[in-house]
Amino acid sequence: MREEIRLGNDALAHNDLETAKQHFQLLLDRGGTHIQEQIAGNRLREIQAKQEALRTPPPVKPPTRRTAPRGKTRVRSKDEEHQPNP
Repeated sequence: MREEIRLGNDALAHNDLETAKQHFQLLLDRGGTHIQEQIAGNRLREIQAKQEALRTPPPVKPPTRRTAPRGKTRVRSKDEEHQPNP
């Protein structure tokens, strides 16, 4: 069963999530020591979280419009237009 953990970790190192998942699930199906089963369960949860993160991209925030105090849009004067921003 240590071999399944080693193979699963090796697959994870190569970003092969499906192969890693198979090795860890095989360990749980066949049984192992308490620690081995904990490791396999933890790795399967990590793989599931990675797969979910890959499926759902983070939401894109719409651009915000900057306004001057009192809600008025700031208009640059002609003198400001020709000077570089600080």
